[in-house]
Amino acid sequence: MPRSSREKSAETRARIVDTAHLLFVANGYTATAMRDISQQAGVTVGAIYNHFKTKQDIWMAVITEKHVYHEIVPLLNSVEGENAADIIRSAARIMVHQMMTRRDFFNLMFIEIVEFNAAHIPILYDAVVPMAVPFMQKLDEKKKNLRNIPAAILLRSFIGLFFSFYVTGILLSNMPYVTSDETALDQFIDIYLHGILNEQNAVLPTFA
Repeated sequence: MPRSSREKSAETRARIVDTAHLLFVANGYTATAMRDISQQAGVTVGAIYNHFKTKQDIWMAVITEKHVYHEIVPLLNSVEGENAADIIRSAARIMVHQMMTRRDFFNLMFIEIVEFNAAHIPILYDAVVPMAVPFMQKLDEKKKNLRNIPAAILLRSFIGLFFSFYVTGILLSNMPYVTSDETALDQFIDIYLHGILNEQNAVLPTFA
């Protein structure tokens, strides 16, 4: 059965986004020209402009459609646990393991930070938060185990957990005593949950 014009248009758009994704990851945003995308995708520059007004529109399509949250959030929503610590441990492992299979994601995020000064992050945030409501509800149900920390700070610290694990694993990969195995991940999670002070000596601040 012949493909409809709408199907052909959708296929062309998908090919443009897929190609741009690979080129952005390999070369960065600025160093990737429209003609590069055109040549690699096998379409004319005019065909690209039929779908995207600007190169930045292509970038937005790439970081929203290729973002790892499409894979991670459904997994986070399936997490179960007896308490907040169990939920956070499981969620952290899921996030780190998924990130390890999507190393292109970090390239995209670094490009967004360096070349766009994180201008599009609020758009991504608005897309992710509604999808993650089931996970946040599960965590809220166990909040009696949590200190009274503002949700925004808790979210930043949780994101920082897996970013620090991944980035330091790359930066220190040639150090013989640095590993990024399950034991190291468990230690990162333990530090996130309990800090670095012995509990009997810890003086914990309170948050308004």
